[in-house]
Amino acid sequence: MQNETIKVLVPKLPEVGAVLPYLKRIDTTRIYSNYGPLNSEFLSRLRELTGAKAVTLTSNGTTAIELALRVRAAPGRRYCLMPSFTFIASAHAVCNAGLLPALVDVSAETLTLTPEIAEAALESFDERPAAVLVVSAFGAPPDLAAWAAFEARHDVPVVFDAAAAVTAISGVGTQPACVSLHATKVLGIGEGGAILSNDTALNERTTAMTGFGFLGAERVSAIRGGNYRISEYTAAVGLAAMDALPARMEQLKSLTQAYRKRLDGKAVRFQNGVGDQWVTMTLNVIVPENTEQDTIDRLNAAKVEWRHWWGLGCHRHPAFADVPRADLSGTDALARRVIGLPFHDGLTEENLDRIAKCLP
Repeated sequence: MQNETIKVLVPKLPEVGAVLPYLKRIDTTRIYSNYGPLNSEFLSRLRELTGAKAVTLTSNGTTAIELALRVRAAPGRRYCLMPSFTFIASAHAVCNAGLLPALVDVSAETLTLTPEIAEAALESFDERPAAVLVVSAFGAPPDLAAWAAFEARHDVPVVFDAAAAVTAISGVGTQPACVSLHATKVLGIGEGGAILSNDTALNERTTAMTGFGFLGAERVSAIRGGNYRISEYTAAVGLAAMDALPARMEQLKSLTQAYRKRLDGKAVRFQNGVGDQWVTMTLNVIVPENTEQDTIDRLNAAKVEWRHWWGLGCHRHPAFADVPRADLSGTDALARRVIGLPFHDGLTEENLDRIAKCLP
């Protein structure tokens, strides 16, 4: 109905009936955590989905980034080069890994840090960074080959924050890709994350770090870690979510195409490839310059929820206002124009029409 607010996001995890067969297996084994059989099966299916030889499951996507940086960052260096335009969890993960965020700009075309921007930014700071954290924009696949070449040229380790891109990742190499399995992601399990790579030595260390650093000898803490595991119950939800994933991805593709049809000929644009080459749970449009406030006013008047999913940049948060930064004028100009639209299975044709009328 016209007077009802259109919600921006309504997550959906597997229903009880889909999870129940896996829960019964837990009752049979009486293994509830500590890398149990459902955990192992979920790992195997993640490897199959992404093509990664090695997977570490973590308690959430932020922890995945933290652990990957702790293993990969060059010792004796302080900075982690990262885009300011990202969800704030990225900056917190950098700090939790013992590094200092060094914020740089992004491409207005891809919404991401590119190797070219990173190379230019290397001259902006007083020392070489310990690592670069490359963020995938809302589920788009990162350019793995370009960043492998960057690392080879500059001897600066690269880690990918591919939080929403678990279904878009393929061809992962030794540079780890960290994904989120939060309820708001395409493959959502409630809360969880994973580190994907082809580096089995890195995988051995990051997996040990999720269980108090036990490595080699039983119950001997060889490296510093913590308790970052998922339970068998979480793995059960993950396996049920895997079962439903093909249908879910088709549904998201169909919804994206419904938006594309309605917005054809308008001034807004989508991210490259969304709905065709990859899918997302947070569909964004980029509106033309100087139209963002009018667009937001129309959405509000029509009772359409919207989001700046990443805010206006990490440098706008008080907790990170004083960290080193390069020129961020591109981020300042871009962030307000990236608007998250309602995107979930509860949207009707009338809802989509109402939303489309608000966009330039």
